[in-house]
Amino acid sequence: MSHEVEHDVIIIGAGAAGLAAAQQLKAAGVTALVLEARNRWGGRIWTDHTYGPVELGAEFIHGEQASTWQVIRPAGLEAEPWPRGRQRGHAYRTLLARQGRLLSDESLPGRVDALFEQVTTYNGPECSAYDRLLALAGSDEEALRFVTNSLACLEAADVARLSASAVSHERALNTAGWENSHITAGYDALPTLLAQGIEVRLDTAVTQIEWSDTYVRLETQNGYPMTTRQVIITVPLGVLQLGQPRFLPALPEVKQQAIDRLAMGHVTKLALHFNRSVWPEFTSLRTDGFVLTWWPAGTDAAPVLMGYTGGPAALELAALGQERAIEQGLQELSQILGDDVRSAFVAGRLVDWSTDPWSLGAYTYTPIGAGQARADLAAPLAPTLFFAGEATSTNGHVATVHGAVETGWRAAAELLATR
Repeated sequence: MSHEVEHDVIIIGAGAAGLAAAQQLKAAGVTALVLEARNRWGGRIWTDHTYGPVELGAEFIHGEQASTWQVIRPAGLEAEPWPRGRQRGHAYRTLLARQGRLLSDESLPGRVDALFEQVTTYNGPECSAYDRLLALAGSDEEALRFVTNSLACLEAADVARLSASAVSHERALNTAGWENSHITAGYDALPTLLAQGIEVRLDTAVTQIEWSDTYVRLETQNGYPMTTRQVIITVPLGVLQLGQPRFLPALPEVKQQAIDRLAMGHVTKLALHFNRSVWPEFTSLRTDGFVLTWWPAGTDAAPVLMGYTGGPAALELAALGQERAIEQGLQELSQILGDDVRSAFVAGRLVDWSTDPWSLGAYTYTPIGAGQARADLAAPLAPTLFFAGEATSTNGHVATVHGAVETGWRAAAELLATR
């Protein structure tokens, strides 16, 4: 077998982490080839421009200090605060609905916020977020229900598996801030920017990684082998957990355990387009229906209600299929917001990230006992294998685009340090 090196560096995955790593290497004078299994770059950033930019995957820049700004500002990419009313000084307005009716209990939003704050600042023995919620909520079943659903959506998690300690730890580490923004042209403008000047080969899935201290040989789905000095792997956790790509020799036990112990969370999005806005101004609508959270998106001319369901409930929504899910969403919204919702409806789209073959989930969360797993997954192997992607974030920026970008920068720096 010839081990003649054809490429200096290969990056597997053209999502935010892989493209950020490629740009960092390029700035240091190192040329990287990026291989991407999909027929587009961006990974879990995916924008639908049919009626104007609508985010089918990652949606927000999370935080006024998020590292994403370091990429988009020099390029002149515009972003606007979300919700748009925040620009006009409007307060956040959260609506709560149960069994198709808006709840009028004026104390409930405050109780929900207080309980959420308590569970996400937990400092105690390892336990599940749900067990901690039960202990904190006492007899307040209404607040318990909404916070459980909110945490499932935010973390994409099974709250009974989610580590309360990890949630608190990651939140405390976060330095990005808490304000959200939308990239005006659509989130896909970010990977397009990061792909500039980078060689990206689409429709090229890597099936096997044969590695040693001196070279890496890659097999691809189309049967074309490649040999390289070093590789940065940004394959999503859900795909790694399926055993793809295959590693020869097998990964060390500590690395494989990290892959096995972390959890890939589930998110299903339901984007409903309307020809006019027929609902009161709100920031978010939380429900106990199939769709757990709604928020306004789109533009004034082409308004959208984005339905977002995370955790195990995401699988239940996805199981309905697109047609039934759209009908279910319209039915729930009509009950809560009025029948005008149906008359203004234009089109809908269901996005099920859990069956996407190149992600098999939305983003990661940390189960009980997996606190060290992210650092173990992030650690390089030999001077040849490096790991990036939001699952490898160790600074509290997990499950975010800026967290993924930062891991790409980190992996590129680790690779350069070996030279």
